[in-house]
Amino acid sequence: MQATRVKELDVLRGLAALMVMWYHFTAYRTQADLGFFYGTTGVELFFMISGFVIFMSLNHVETSKQFIVNRFSRLYPTYWICMSITFLMLFFYKHITIDQTQVSTFLGNLTMFQFYLKIKDIDDSYWTLIIEMTFYIAILALFRFKKLQYINGIALSLMIIATICGVFFSKNETIKTTLDMFQILQYIPLFLSGIIFYKLYFQPGKIIQNYGLLLTCLICQILSFTYSSRFSGSLSLTEYTVSLFIYFGLFICIIHRKLGFLVNPVTLFLGKISFALYLLHQAISTQILIPYFMEDLHFGFWTASFLLAMPIIIVMATLITYFIEAPLRKVIKQGLLPKDQAL
Repeated sequence: MQATRVKELDVLRGLAALMVMWYHFTAYRTQADLGFFYGTTGVELFFMISGFVIFMSLNHVETSKQFIVNRFSRLYPTYWICMSITFLMLFFYKHITIDQTQVSTFLGNLTMFQFYLKIKDIDDSYWTLIIEMTFYIAILALFRFKKLQYINGIALSLMIIATICGVFFSKNETIKTTLDMFQILQYIPLFLSGIIFYKLYFQPGKIIQNYGLLLTCLICQILSFTYSSRFSGSLSLTEYTVSLFIYFGLFICIIHRKLGFLVNPVTLFLGKISFALYLLHQAISTQILIPYFMEDLHFGFWTASFLLAMPIIIVMATLITYFIEAPLRKVIKQGLLPKDQAL
């Protein structure tokens, strides 16, 4: 039985959540020039971690049902609570009138598939969730039909095709629509690199082949910057490339067991609450807390954001993680899985 946890990944998960939060705190402000704009690439780090972790979790899954229940219990209770809190806080603070459109938006967001339902995200940070869900569905299909051994070839083929289409034919309306509709195509290199790093960590071997694949992933992801509309000038190609090199370097350090010094109770705690932290931080902080502290109470930006808003969000994420996510996850697994699979 392989290890159930690589603690360094929890550290990176917490770091990624903080980076994204700090980016949103400072977006469109002069403070972003202090380096906080790099925080937008925390999403890339999340995707790499997902590729690694999903393969690690598959070692403890026996059936498709177990995979689905594990993912559902891990994601949906926390998401539903965080999304509902965000919706209600925006409703009360902004005095939004609850009409049919608002109800439809709320119900659509409950699915986590609002992108394909053509429904607006209640919190802009939720845009990444459909990409994660698409990845899980693809992995589930390969697992169900016992084709996981072909994941490298399938992902590599899709990655190269998407990169060629994006770089050379992005102005073609059909290709542009396809890339926009299936956003995961722009991030396959990150998920695949996480999978390869998993294999290098637990199954050392085929060093030249795996590092060749990692180099291909890195190049394809860098090239995706040229046809992606996500950054809208907030980051240059050079800055994006530097970020990716750092993240790939961190994973190389992990597989060589060189990041253990980062593991401590604080970093592990941040990793544990990272999902709730990611889901809660943007709308509540940037539309409610920071404006309230700055405009109504007349605090400066640093006090309002980092000394007041951030601790509040961390406390909220902590309460949800420990008192809602953990208990509900256990109850759901015990209710839907056989006793030997619910551990």
